[in-house]
Amino acid sequence: MYHVIFNPGSRSGAGNRIWLKLRSRLLAENVNFREYRTCYRGHARKITSSITAPGVWKEEDVLIVIGGDGTVNEVVSGIRQLSKVTLGYIPSGSGNDFARGLQIPADVEKAVEILRKGYCTSIDVGRVNVGGKVRRFVISSGIGFDASICHEALSSRIKNVLNRMHLGKLTYMVIALRQLFFFRDFRMEFVTEDRRKVTCDKVLFAAAMNMKCEGGGVKFCPGADCTDGVMDWIVVEGLAKWKRLAVFPLAVLGKHTGFHEVHIRKVKTATLKTDRKLPVHLDGESGGMQDYLTVTVEPEKLRVLTGTHI
Repeated sequence: MYHVIFNPGSRSGAGNRIWLKLRSRLLAENVNFREYRTCYRGHARKITSSITAPGVWKEEDVLIVIGGDGTVNEVVSGIRQLSKVTLGYIPSGSGNDFARGLQIPADVEKAVEILRKGYCTSIDVGRVNVGGKVRRFVISSGIGFDASICHEALSSRIKNVLNRMHLGKLTYMVIALRQLFFFRDFRMEFVTEDRRKVTCDKVLFAAAMNMKCEGGGVKFCPGADCTDGVMDWIVVEGLAKWKRLAVFPLAVLGKHTGFHEVHIRKVKTATLKTDRKLPVHLDGESGGMQDYLTVTVEPEKLRVLTGTHI
């Protein structure tokens, strides 16, 4: 049985168009499925929580998501039994970093074939204790500059315009250029699971990367591996404003790691305390304004259908 959760509004209606085509195909091939249409922010999480409840979910079933990275985040956050669910994905968002990380093509027909013939891979899921609530992520979670971009993008008219022009991924680039010069650096304490504490001054942002890219393809952590049981943390500290225009274009290609202001390390659990409340994101979705959070890896992995062995 396929359980299909689709976001009809993703990428200016692309999600709905993709689902209608897939639905016709499933009906023609007599495939058993149930469809769930999301109607508001947070709805995908609520739907997923209901259908994956113990005694309801059957482990041989497949949960399919049609939407963007935000829809995937909601679905993963709602899964009740991570290790008993197999997730399939057809991207219809702006950034599509989840698809990029799993090598799922943007071409719908090719993505559908992965649902049938793809590789089943168990991936890590991140967990954030933020503002007294537990949230999950599968791509990345960050605080500071990158989260500020995500917060602005969520309500940006630019995103809607660019989506209609099929240039949605440029949303993050446009907003980032402005944020590079106006975001104010912060001070942060970074404590790992072995109680090692590092105090960082003039931090631009800190992000736990489960996959290599966030923000529509920016390769912040080229060595990130979503199956290794840890997060790749990137902390950018003391980067002069004049230098930012040089570093961030290089980050798109993953060529920024040689700068001494860029620190990357693999950590399973980290606690962050900042000198003021700052934007937090989880897979590009808002985690509110926070000055204290703990990021770790869920003990259970999630099975996903991927385009290749990871």
